[in-house]
Amino acid sequence: MKFIKELLKIISAGIVSVAIVCGLLCFYDIKPIHKENPKRNTDYVCPPNSIWVKATEGIAFGKNDANGFNNKSVVDNPDIIVLGSSHMEAVNVMQDKNTAYLLSKKLNGKYSLYNMGVSGHDFFKVCQYLPANLELYDKAPKLVIIETSTVNISQSNVDEVIESSVYYTPSHNTGIIGILQRVPFFRTLYHQIKSGLLNLFMPDSAPFAAKTNNIEKNKEVPAPEEKIDSAAYKELFSYLKEMEDKYGTQIIIFYHPAEKLMDDGTVFFDSNKYLDTFKSFACEYEISFIDMTDRFEEMYYNDNHVPHGFCTGLLADGHINKYGHAAIADKLYDEIIKLEEAGELCR
Repeated sequence: MKFIKELLKIISAGIVSVAIVCGLLCFYDIKPIHKENPKRNTDYVCPPNSIWVKATEGIAFGKNDANGFNNKSVVDNPDIIVLGSSHMEAVNVMQDKNTAYLLSKKLNGKYSLYNMGVSGHDFFKVCQYLPANLELYDKAPKLVIIETSTVNISQSNVDEVIESSVYYTPSHNTGIIGILQRVPFFRTLYHQIKSGLLNLFMPDSAPFAAKTNNIEKNKEVPAPEEKIDSAAYKELFSYLKEMEDKYGTQIIIFYHPAEKLMDDGTVFFDSNKYLDTFKSFACEYEISFIDMTDRFEEMYYNDNHVPHGFCTGLLADGHINKYGHAAIADKLYDEIIKLEEAGELCR
């Protein structure tokens, strides 16, 4: 009997502890549970009117619209749609500080804009879903803005886009996993374990071997970069041009490179041989392309700001911060006005 009482005390203490942690997480990290997108224009989407709170990387909170996307409200038949990954889902910044909101504000009612950025949807997945997004409305949007952080294109990437076989990410919002995800404590614990929490408790069984391996790694010759597959770039941009012509729309792709702060106080932006190839094919197929490298560099040296990272995480690492979003919105606005003045964007 005494054993049962002690056991009940332990269980009660555990439940109370979980409840307290869940309460604290409500002010620290709330993630809506993705559900399968019934409209089939993304793998998944957040529940309608769901609330999110983020303090693990950035400090922000907000409410998704009735479609489950990060907008103040749903926009019917928008002139412009924004597609991209978690950088455009933008739960790391306040809702009035993300690219879509700032760009819409700058356009001042000239064009209506709707953001459909979703975490886990990289450039190739966005390209795969492009027809579905353009067919959502009575009339296709005049302009599609696509975010990318990669400019390396392989034939396998292109084949997956053309064949609609880019890896599908299930939502896991049903069954026991769905139930556990609804408890902030268990969801956070899962992410901590996935991020390597258990490694802290693993003994360092071979410290000398580890040091030796590091020495050997330093001696290794760097692996050669992959050869540029021009045919893959040609096929993908041909596909994008076909989308423009078929739906009577215009595509703008913007590239935001990763950065690294150097010991001497300078900043290094990730650049490689693929970028020039990406630019040249975008130009050849008359797809508008914006490379944010120069603007980001100017922002660092003139304003002392980096485009990625947060004080609650790591600077110059992770998602786009409010300074990066503002810079991107400015460049996109300039490009839209340029297209309008050239007669390529009909009002």
